[in-house]
Amino acid sequence: MSPPKAGDESYEAYSAEKDGILSSLARRAKILEDAFNSLEGVTCNKAEGAMYLFPRLNLPNKAIEAAALVPTAPDNFYARRLLEATGIVVVPGSGFGQAPGTWHFRGTILPPEDTIPAIVNRIRAFHENSWMSIAIKKVESTLS
Repeated sequence: MSPPKAGDESYEAYSAEKDGILSSLARRAKILEDAFNSLEGVTCNKAEGAMYLFPRLNLPNKAIEAAALVPTAPDNFYARRLLEATGIVVVPGSGFGQAPGTWHFRGTILPPEDTIPAIVNRIRAFHENSWMSIAIKKVESTLS
């Protein structure tokens, strides 16, 4: 693809559209980064040049033990419970060769900008409303 060059008839429209898209992606990334960093036990670096964020989860021992009972990786356990509770899909970090003993997930910044606040609210509600105790009880009941 050869984008228009300065002086071409369509250059201004192309430039405005490109700048708008990139600005929207930057805003989405920042909103999600800030949201993840506001959650207890979650840290998230900036999305630099990618359309993904890779938050680190500092999971309680009970969550790690519950994941072992399934058996699955703790970040997969978190991602699966997030999907079941909210419909939000993230990819467990254990599939990306993360450092042993660390847990992450990968989430995209591509949903439409006007949907990001609702996504943040659903993730926050899941994370703050005893997701772990509900998930652990569910695991224990299926093993009984």
